[in-house]
Amino acid sequence: MFLHNNDTFSGFKNITSACCADPTILGMPCQKGAQLCKFRDDYLFWDAFHPTQKASVLAANVLVTSQDPDFMSPINFGSLRNA
Repeated sequence: MFLHNNDTFSGFKNITSACCADPTILGMPCQKGAQLCKFRDDYLFWDAFHPTQKASVLAANVLVTSQDPDFMSPINFGSLRNA
């Protein structure tokens, strides 16, 4: 995955654990009463299944603007509006 290989480029400080985590229930979505991280933009994952808002914005930007054929081929979504 692109972000795993380029975590310093994307600005994430934590790419392995979730921002919303209950250490007693691993692998679950964020639950009421779970401990939240202080700086959400430092995390790639919100919970066990969902990216944080920052990660979602970065992924959307790749879908719309990337010229890298490893991510978008034959064209990106941004090119469709010009087609």
